[in-house]
Amino acid sequence: MRARERMLSGALETSTATRGPDGRGTAGPAAAAGSPAPATPGATAPGVPYPRVREAVLTSWRRCRLHAVDADRLRVPHVEQHIDWDSRFLTAAAPVLDRVEQLLADCTAGVVLADSEARVLSRRGGDAAVVRLMDRVHLVPGFSYAEEAVGTNGIGTALAERRLSTVFGAEHFAGPLQRAACAGIPVRNPLTGRQEGVVNLTCLRQDASPLMAAVVRQAAADIEERLLDRYSGKERAALDAFLATGRRTSGPVLLVTPTLRTANSEAVRLLEPQDLRQAGALAADLLAAPAGSRRQRVDVTLRLASGTDVRARCTLVGPPGRPIGCVVGMTTPEGRETPGTPDRTPGTCTGTQPPPPLPALLPGLAGRSPSWRAASRDVASACRQRLPTRVVGEVGVGKLALVRAAHHWVRPRNRLHVLDLTAHQDATDLLARAEEALRDEDGTVVLQHLEAANRELMSCLETRLAEARRNRGTGPWVAGLYTVPGQGLVPAAAPTGAAPPALDSAVFACTVAVAPLRYRPEDIRDLVPALLARHGRGGTVSCTPAAMQVLTRCDWPGNVRHLSRVLQQAARGRRQADLQPHDLAPECHSSCRRTLTPWEAAERDAIVRALHDTAGNRDAAARQLGISRATIYRKIRLYGVTVAPARAR
Repeated sequence: MRARERMLSGALETSTATRGPDGRGTAGPAAAAGSPAPATPGATAPGVPYPRVREAVLTSWRRCRLHAVDADRLRVPHVEQHIDWDSRFLTAAAPVLDRVEQLLADCTAGVVLADSEARVLSRRGGDAAVVRLMDRVHLVPGFSYAEEAVGTNGIGTALAERRLSTVFGAEHFAGPLQRAACAGIPVRNPLTGRQEGVVNLTCLRQDASPLMAAVVRQAAADIEERLLDRYSGKERAALDAFLATGRRTSGPVLLVTPTLRTANSEAVRLLEPQDLRQAGALAADLLAAPAGSRRQRVDVTLRLASGTDVRARCTLVGPPGRPIGCVVGMTTPEGRETPGTPDRTPGTCTGTQPPPPLPALLPGLAGRSPSWRAASRDVASACRQRLPTRVVGEVGVGKLALVRAAHHWVRPRNRLHVLDLTAHQDATDLLARAEEALRDEDGTVVLQHLEAANRELMSCLETRLAEARRNRGTGPWVAGLYTVPGQGLVPAAAPTGAAPPALDSAVFACTVAVAPLRYRPEDIRDLVPALLARHGRGGTVSCTPAAMQVLTRCDWPGNVRHLSRVLQQAARGRRQADLQPHDLAPECHSSCRRTLTPWEAAERDAIVRALHDTAGNRDAAARQLGISRATIYRKIRLYGVTVAPARAR
């Protein structure tokens, strides 16, 4: 506790406290000076050593300070929407957790399983006191216990240290966790060596035991053995070839099989997402080649997003007639630097000067979710390489905003041509406008509503861009915006019948998927201020925390466009105001999973307005609407109405 207080007060070198010859500290400065300590009950006698804080805990505390973790309050992020509940890791660990739960039936500890991002997947066992503690600190499935969010703990610290981590009582950085003791150890994939997750044992600090480490070690070993058993013989052979190639070379190595894709750490560190996608597509094409024309080994030269040429050796694994996978190893040609392709586009680098690094998020966009930032990087990389790109997503997710931001970042002085394929009834006129736009070699051509394209237009685009694909770096950048129905991301093919021409054509070299807003709720906190600034007409309209909480709970079937419409309606006629929950549209207070009829929507809106008028009093709202108490309770459950019981006046 004294070490933690010194850490929080700024005395970072806690480990340099006064120590005796055995490396253990003495009980306070008075003992260090040789003066007697006060004889108080429970006080340590002068000169009696106490164990100093472990170096691993001090290192974790320093990381927590760098991440600005709150030491007094616990803020555990809720990330349930980003968890894969059907993952191979969770399926393999379930029987092991059942066995550990039976072993702990007469103990006070509970076992917790988390994934590689410290997101809690499962919790088993524990007596009533431990369960109450874990509920109080949100150590439940769906919450993240990453070290940068909640501080030193047995889950996040084990993943950060990549080894067994024990944290007892006051060693936790956050005060609310100091009633607990925990031991966690990472679970690694036996074939790839990746951290699949962590097994953690949690109990009250007075019940801590050194045997906790032995229990989690055995549980992790059992899960790793089950992970190995879940791989087929073909996958094991392919992974063995992948690991053997990685040991022979220090460059990027990728493995592609019909059921598995993986890359070594050098590939993740050196290559951009677009480069990984390009190499994976090359390996997939080699696997899908006809048996008569398939070669066991192919050497090709790939140009990366940075402009560097690398030599890629694609080697099939398995019998020549029935390959089980493809290993791609990349090396840079020795003694030769590939000259950059001259680019006449302003804002890009020419000659041998390397291009600027891709931004984490393109200027003009708002959002912090990993999927949104990955889509931004993929689109920017494709724009810089002039790769024909298909951007796929639901209506209103921001497909055009991504393409527009990439165009203005890469070639700000060139023209952006936007063609709406549904706005032209005459196919001849549409083809003529497309041909005219494609003649602008330094511009960007955006084809909206690509799902409405016919095969004639796709054939025309393929013919026009054939030369540009052979000699990359010339020709316009073509981006197609493909809108899919709601409640889905990217269809691999058409649900029924033949695939649409825009999906099965060879025009687009890459596809970028944009996740719906309901899958990235963390972006709402960045989108709301940006949208209010757009609709506030120069005023200072902001959103209160209570209203922001209402907005983040919504599913937003219309995505960003839907959110923009709601904020525009709420900010109408205001120049300086703080939006309250009752200022938002009634649909924001409902979480119904189906589309409501006009009558049901009107009924829901009337109930929401009545609840706001009565400060959340359901009985008073029922009297105001002239319906019974049972009816309003039933309607609230039917429409998923969520209104706070009181609101600030």
